[in-house]
Amino acid sequence: MTWTRLRELVEIPLDGLTQPTRSDWIFALRTVSAGLIALLAAYALKLDHPQWAMMTVFIVGQPVAGMVLAKGFYRLLGTLAGGLAAIGITSLFGTNPWLLLTVLALWIGVCTLVSSLLRNPEAYGAALAGYTAMIISLPAFGQPHLVVDLAIARCAEIVLGIVCAGVTSRLILPRLAADAIISRLKRSILDLADYASGAFSGGDPAGLAALQRKLISDAQTLAEMRTYARLEAPSFATRAHPVRRTIGQLLWALSAARALHTHAAPKNAALIPVRSELKTLVGE
Repeated sequence: MTWTRLRELVEIPLDGLTQPTRSDWIFALRTVSAGLIALLAAYALKLDHPQWAMMTVFIVGQPVAGMVLAKGFYRLLGTLAGGLAAIGITSLFGTNPWLLLTVLALWIGVCTLVSSLLRNPEAYGAALAGYTAMIISLPAFGQPHLVVDLAIARCAEIVLGIVCAGVTSRLILPRLAADAIISRLKRSILDLADYASGAFSGGDPAGLAALQRKLISDAQTLAEMRTYARLEAPSFATRAHPVRRTIGQLLWALSAARALHTHAAPKNAALIPVRSELKTLVGE
């Protein structure tokens, strides 16, 4: 690399780079703290692979507490399923390398298929069950008596990382899914109002199409947030139905506004007064 090129790289302006927000700094602080706590606890407990506990924290780390709990829960289920599968497969076929690899490949294929049929975070747990069995089984090849110890060690380190990540996500400046639902609902209602206004006033089609995609994406995110909120607080389950009904009404209103935009100039003269009344209603 020449000195001229190096100088150009050094003088690249940083104005266009995204600056971390307060939420980004809190998330980074929370995740690093949880990772260090998990690593220290793993060393204190004299676990075989303490780095797995810290790696688990960074893997399940999410900005919303409910997302951490959901990913951690399904990671735990996937690890347990993979550990049990590894014990069974290695105990039966651990002395035959070709048979062991064939059965492991079939197990991973089944887990991948199940993962493709599910949605996050369930899909993550199914995929994890596949490669966890491989991680545990291969080191025990030729020594089937070690597979139980390896499975227990793997599960213990994963559980430790999940616990540390879950506890810190609720204790260190937590960001809750319930709060995210409220703020996103408010923003979606304002976006819907903008879309309806543009539909009546003959707004830019490209802008309206982009806004429509954003509203649909936000509605899908809201549906996922309901699951995370129930994990944060089981009492939220009683309020989950009104939230689901609100999301459905939001999509219905979007569909109605899109239909009005499609028929901006109705050929039937009888529809013109109705459209005027609807425009006044939306304006109010």
